[in-house]
Amino acid sequence: MLHVDTLKAIVPCLALSLSLHQALAQWHPLDALSAEEVERAVSILNNEGLIDKDTRFALMTLREPGKAETLAWRPGQPMERGAFCVVKQGPKTFEAEIDLLRGKVAIWRTVEKAQAGVLLDEIIGTTELVASDPDFQQALAKRGVEDFSRVYCPPLTASYFAIPDEEGKRLLKVPCFDLNGTTNPYAKPIEGLYAVVDLNARKVLEVVDTGVVPTPPDAAQFDEGSVGELRQKLYPIVQKQERRPNYSIENNWISWQNWKFHLRVDRRLGPVISLATYSDRGSERSVLYQGSLSEIYVPYMDPGEGWFWKTFMDAGEYGYGLLASPIVPGVDCPEHAALLSATLVDDFGKPYELSEVVAVFEQNTGMVSWRHYELATGAYEGRPSVELAVRMISAIGNYDYQIDWIFTQDGSVKVRVAATGINAVKAVSSADMRDPTATADTAYGAMIAPHIVAPNHDHWFNFRLDLDVDGVNNSFLMQRLAPAEPDAGPRQSIWTTVETIAQTELQARMKYNPAEPKLWRFINPNKTNYLGNPVSYHLAPMNSAHHDLLSPESFTAIKGGFAQRNLWVTPYRRDERYAAGAFVNQKSELDGLDKWTEADRPIENTDIVAWYTMGFHHAPRSEDWPVAPMMVKTFTLRPFNFFDKNPALDVPTRFRKSFPQFKNVPGRTATKPNLK
Repeated sequence: MLHVDTLKAIVPCLALSLSLHQALAQWHPLDALSAEEVERAVSILNNEGLIDKDTRFALMTLREPGKAETLAWRPGQPMERGAFCVVKQGPKTFEAEIDLLRGKVAIWRTVEKAQAGVLLDEIIGTTELVASDPDFQQALAKRGVEDFSRVYCPPLTASYFAIPDEEGKRLLKVPCFDLNGTTNPYAKPIEGLYAVVDLNARKVLEVVDTGVVPTPPDAAQFDEGSVGELRQKLYPIVQKQERRPNYSIENNWISWQNWKFHLRVDRRLGPVISLATYSDRGSERSVLYQGSLSEIYVPYMDPGEGWFWKTFMDAGEYGYGLLASPIVPGVDCPEHAALLSATLVDDFGKPYELSEVVAVFEQNTGMVSWRHYELATGAYEGRPSVELAVRMISAIGNYDYQIDWIFTQDGSVKVRVAATGINAVKAVSSADMRDPTATADTAYGAMIAPHIVAPNHDHWFNFRLDLDVDGVNNSFLMQRLAPAEPDAGPRQSIWTTVETIAQTELQARMKYNPAEPKLWRFINPNKTNYLGNPVSYHLAPMNSAHHDLLSPESFTAIKGGFAQRNLWVTPYRRDERYAAGAFVNQKSELDGLDKWTEADRPIENTDIVAWYTMGFHHAPRSEDWPVAPMMVKTFTLRPFNFFDKNPALDVPTRFRKSFPQFKNVPGRTATKPNLK
């Protein structure tokens, strides 16, 4: 459930005297699990003897009903409510589905050759475990580190590289940083040293020491008191919300202008937008059945012993929703934003609340939605661009990722991803590029500060977009822009469009290439606008990249196979939710989109799902240290023949004026303008 803190628009707590059947009738099938449902799910598992005090929950989330059931449901009707769990017991991993309505376990199965995402319970104490290991302490002492309490050792996932000694084990690999004299935990990497930790045995398996590298002396702090003389403060630039918001939040539904959609927060995925509709002259038209982040993949390009295994799946291995950070009004979002909280489930199956981790706000973008000034008459018409944003910011280790779902008055949905935080860095012996070892030190990255190199890496974000454009049955249309020779006239060359409808999944695998322009459109072949054009939405990539620099057979490419294409289109399947597969921690086999689409299933005039991969190659620079400026990428779902005309024509304006400026200009008059 979402809880609106600033607006007090909180879903009322259900009286304990209500039966579960009565309670379910108050909710929507896509609402997140409530605290009461979480407790009921754990109780059901307990009663069936499937869990004990040593059980840990790597994931507990809503088991969504099927789309047909959800769309057919009406308020007040009973509904299916289920919980989906990934359960860890000792070295074994299980999947469970709990039927909350009937009070029984529907599915309990062992997951073979897979590792659940990292548990907070496993992370806590890892620094102490590593720092107390005698061999590790000896290696630290060689580097002049004597105060082991001033060492920070972030537990990192190990990935899979077919290393015999690692087969079948649940591993973390743990480097360390010296905290002495700095508030930046990543400023002083202890290079050439890391521990291999067996999480099931809770012990250090191996201490890997490739040689001493001096720890960088710079504290690299970035709080206001440590950066030196500050520039003059700006006069306040304030965007405020007069009177009241123009949106409403009620029972997890958000309504704004002509948009209405459902919002929940998932431990793995973060914000989940569902059932987004646009009111077109009184008719509620479906656009997006569901949209959410699917995965984040961050592989580093340094092949060294302490770096080759750093290929992180930030959603599947850690959890974008789990690591959501509090949002600070006036910095992270406008002062007038509504801040929402979310109920999640901890490793022990206990519900808890994450406070103020989603911001909802309107903003005037400083741009225009549309305008025209007519020189001949001096007439002006224009409308400011006002948007509604839903924002979450997660701090996943050293990086902070902001994801915005943005709704516009002209019927578009924009998804904006921004990355900031602290670069992952390594210590090197060279102080600058003039040192004789600098070339070798920067072979796989860039020197961004004295004795500090930031390795090259990528950031890939995949979004699952279950588009229902004016209905469930859609098709994927590629509208290619092609050069052509005109049949007649003095023109020597033009371009035209060539349309192709993909019939199967393999035909819809797409890479974004500006040199070969295409419009990616999701059409409803069964509905047309008033001109007879099939209604559609266009997915505009906005200059993203794709992961084509790695050998497809490499473990790194296999783990993040979804990033080798910008667009995938699959038939809707309720259980296909994660672009890289359900289990990505130490993933050893092909799974996810690149496996599913090998079946080459039909996707024409049926219920389809788009999966869009956006991201960027990050070649670090000195401006990225000690904290990186925000790097932003965006894509847009924009209506294409969905409406009969510009849907933002009815937006009112406070401003209307004519500017007959040409009256006093020589050669121009109000009745006979010179328009040469």
